[in-house]
Amino acid sequence: MMHILIISGGMLEENFIRDYMKKHKFHKILAADRGLVLCKKLGIIPDLILGDFDSTTSDALEYYRSTVPERIRQYPSRKDDTDTELAVSVAIDMGCAEITIFGATGTRLDHVMGNIQILKKALDRGIMTYLVDSHNRIRMTDTAVTISKEEQFGTYVSLIPFTEKVTGLTLCGFSYPVQDYTLMQGRSVGVSNEITGQQGEISLKEGLLLVMESRD
Repeated sequence: MMHILIISGGMLEENFIRDYMKKHKFHKILAADRGLVLCKKLGIIPDLILGDFDSTTSDALEYYRSTVPERIRQYPSRKDDTDTELAVSVAIDMGCAEITIFGATGTRLDHVMGNIQILKKALDRGIMTYLVDSHNRIRMTDTAVTISKEEQFGTYVSLIPFTEKVTGLTLCGFSYPVQDYTLMQGRSVGVSNEITGQQGEISLKEGLLLVMESRD
């Protein structure tokens, strides 16, 4: 069950990422464009380096060109896919079962929204993908999810419908439990729930659901 880490070019928190990588095992690491700068700081040699390299530094790019030129895959700057989506496509082609992405969030909300869209691309191939920063872990699901209170990321669990509606939503072990509920787009009712039991259980019948674990 291969788990691939993608280091992209959004908000990259060096200390958080270093600690997270110590606690989680990744079989391969892909660096997308400006993610290369953090890789150099942390002494990481990615298995693949890709992008149009319009936002990385010349220092980082030249370092890897001189050490692992065979691992670099450059794309034109005028292209349909973002560098993050290119990396996800490559990870899918590698046959991974799970993807974690650093640098998928930040001040560019257009990129954040685009990266949330990419979650569906991976889910359509049966691959669970996480967007992770120091305050959030975001995934998309079309099936049941169980979150252990001991292992949850932060304090809050928010559920946002990605499709027009999510039907048959049932929550057990939460501060706000529901049974066979229909969660509709255009409302904030699924925000800031909390796990009260040993674990929180989320199930649904139809639709796509964003599961966001967050902390202040």
